[in-house]
Amino acid sequence: MNKKGQITKISTIILGLIMIVGVVAALTISWGIVKIGADEIVPALLTIGEVAPGINMSESIAIVTTPITIIIDNLGLIMALIYLLGIVGLLSYAYLMRTNVNGWVIALFIVSVLLVIISAIAVSQFYEEFYLTQDDLGEILRTATLVSYLIIYSPVILTIVAFIAGIILFTGEEEQFR
Repeated sequence: MNKKGQITKISTIILGLIMIVGVVAALTISWGIVKIGADEIVPALLTIGEVAPGINMSESIAIVTTPITIIIDNLGLIMALIYLLGIVGLLSYAYLMRTNVNGWVIALFIVSVLLVIISAIAVSQFYEEFYLTQDDLGEILRTATLVSYLIIYSPVILTIVAFIAGIILFTGEEEQFR
């Protein structure tokens, strides 16, 4: 039995779950900072007006910044989609790599799931500190309700996903792998 291959599958799933929450939380906070900057800079750029006779910079800037502000405004939904697609991708990986393994590998998986839960608690607490502040960043993070919900409740979500992945991963039939 290939024990190294079994540990590789488990570590890929566990690290993937941790990375999903960490990356999405970091990107959401960064998105909030970029949105604050865009909300301040774009109106200032739109007030430039006419620079030379017949050259109106406000119209040109409005044409350029409109698609950019639409993308920036919707990045909260895009990050929630990345979070959900990452979880579906890891469950698909668990299905593709399922195997019939030794008992110690299952125990290692359960201990690794505890690491995922502790990491998700740390990330959600870190994110919640930004989320609950009364400044501009907290206000913007509260407007991104779906991704904020997914990050704040990530310990519960990732616990359920990790155990579903464990059930999928460890229910392979011996004959299908020969």
